[in-house]
Amino acid sequence: IFHVNLRSATDLSPLRVVQGVEQLVKKLVVVPGEDRLSIQANENATLLFRALLRSTLCTKRVAEEFRLSAEAFEWLLGEIETRFHQAQVQP
Repeated sequence: IFHVNLRSATDLSPLRVVQGVEQLVKKLVVVPGEDRLSIQANENATLLFRALLRSTLCTKRVAEEFRLSAEAFEWLLGEIETRFHQAQVQP
């Protein structure tokens, strides 16, 4: 779909990767609410998933191993967010 060329350099900036992952992590909410207890519960609930995201989508792996373009990276972030929300059970 995205025609990723494994021989050419990627057009994706390392800063964009870090910002994209941080924005995605902020959107992953399991326990809604703005009070201190809800924020702490959400951090506890998403701790391991956030660690997995940061380690898998680190700048070096995205640029060298996966060779994602900016468009492919944006699509990937959207897919992760969509599937995360689909996997949640409605109360």
